[in-house]
Amino acid sequence: MAGGERSMISLLNESRMMMKQILETHAPDGLEMDMKPLLDLVEDILSRANSSATALVIGVPAAKVENTEENMHRASLFSMLHTLSITIDRISRELELKSLSSGDAHATTLTICRMLASFGWDAKLVLTLAAFAFNYGEFWLLTQVYSTNQLAKSMAILKQLPAIMEQSGPLKPRFHAMNSLIDAMLDISRCIVQLKELPPKYISADVPALSDAMAHVPTAVYWTIRSASACASQITALSSMGHEYIISTTDAWELSTLAHKLRNISEHLQKQVALCQQHIGEKKHMELYQNLGSLFEMTHIDNMKILRALVYAKDDILPLVDGSTKRRVCSIPVLISNELCTSITLPVLVSDIFRLTLMC
Repeated sequence: MAGGERSMISLLNESRMMMKQILETHAPDGLEMDMKPLLDLVEDILSRANSSATALVIGVPAAKVENTEENMHRASLFSMLHTLSITIDRISRELELKSLSSGDAHATTLTICRMLASFGWDAKLVLTLAAFAFNYGEFWLLTQVYSTNQLAKSMAILKQLPAIMEQSGPLKPRFHAMNSLIDAMLDISRCIVQLKELPPKYISADVPALSDAMAHVPTAVYWTIRSASACASQITALSSMGHEYIISTTDAWELSTLAHKLRNISEHLQKQVALCQQHIGEKKHMELYQNLGSLFEMTHIDNMKILRALVYAKDDILPLVDGSTKRRVCSIPVLISNELCTSITLPVLVSDIFRLTLMC
């Protein structure tokens, strides 16, 4: 066997062994949590921090990040943070501790997975990103305000931020790679949360697209947590070693390699999520068709139920539009006692015009 083949087999075996260890830590307690509000908060922090990194280090204007204050005040988010803040803090400390001790990346990831053994895969991922976002956001918040706020300036000196910013030239490749990696981490997190949100009423685990996606989730979570650990190591090392670290290390390659791996995983998951959503759409259309068929077979005192099903099933949005102004003007009930000529365009029939007489 050639040396290259032996090396490839060795890498595959090592990868299988690592994933076996990760799967052995997974012992969910069955408690389901909606991680979307927390992911929204994490994404807000990381997006703003990345914008600061771009402006302060790479030297281009900060991108505008939409104001998400309304989402940040959801009752469900505060309730979740009240329950999980200690867990997030423990992970944050673990990331920082292993960064200072130059711990093995796989060992750090394994430790975090053990700490989160009772959580689902989506929760493991979002909680780890929340812990990372806390440290990463704090770092970049200080870089923004230390020149104008005395308290921030004193804290920044402790973290050697002025020296780091003065020697920012060598940082450009590293922070560019870190920004790309964080974007990839967020992409994967969105995919996994989207998979969790898929309605079981319309899609089951035996659907090939969902089955394939779920089979890749543990690997995606592992490499995303490992990437968060790698980014945390960069930030911690910068704060603790300052200029010495800038000169003595070249870790942009590691970050870029992780980003490439995550992008490949993310692209596959996104394709599977799209297939799942297509499957759900087809199921919903079939359900609507069957419901309409049942409605047309029933006897009605008027046509309100049929119209609601055809035009808009909910009452909270005005479904009728003034053709001249394109504005929504009224709801279905105003049509009672009026005669209505309705044109329905279907994929097969270009237009099928029929007359509906609305009766009180």
